[in-house]
Amino acid sequence: MMTQPAPPSSYILKDLTEIALPDAVSWWPQTLGWQILGVVLVVCLLLWAVYRYRLYRFNRYRREAMRAIAVIEQGTEQARSPSAMSDLFLVLKVTAAHVQPSLASHLDRQFLRYLDTSASLTEGFDSPAGQCWLDSLVQPDATLSDDQAQQLLTLANRWVKHHSNPNQPRLLWRRDEH
Repeated sequence: MMTQPAPPSSYILKDLTEIALPDAVSWWPQTLGWQILGVVLVVCLLLWAVYRYRLYRFNRYRREAMRAIAVIEQGTEQARSPSAMSDLFLVLKVTAAHVQPSLASHLDRQFLRYLDTSASLTEGFDSPAGQCWLDSLVQPDATLSDDQAQQLLTLANRWVKHHSNPNQPRLLWRRDEH
């Protein structure tokens, strides 16, 4: 049978007392300035999160338009068909009417110019390809080439992504540029 070793019974260790440990360092800021800064940062972060959420909800129409254009593009062999180009026009028309309802009745170069100016497109819809596109919508015998159809699909994607919308939510601390 084994016995447990006994602690040393040295006279040196007999009067030894346990030392008091210092208090743990707090992670909470000690001064008022850091606490105020922390509160301001949390409030700014919450405001930014609310802004991003509102912006995400607001841009739903862009995501839907991008999905509709992607569906049109997936039928690449039929991309230049009159029905595909009509669908593309409908997607852009509905999206533009969502941004500026007064455009809902336009089927002319004014609509193409609006598409160009609202997205700052230099080589845009108001071009021979755009005019041919408008002609193909009303005249069944007018057709688009594959290059023109691809150019219009690329422009449509670019416009949906980059057009400006005056109704877009703003940050609370930014003033309108008007």
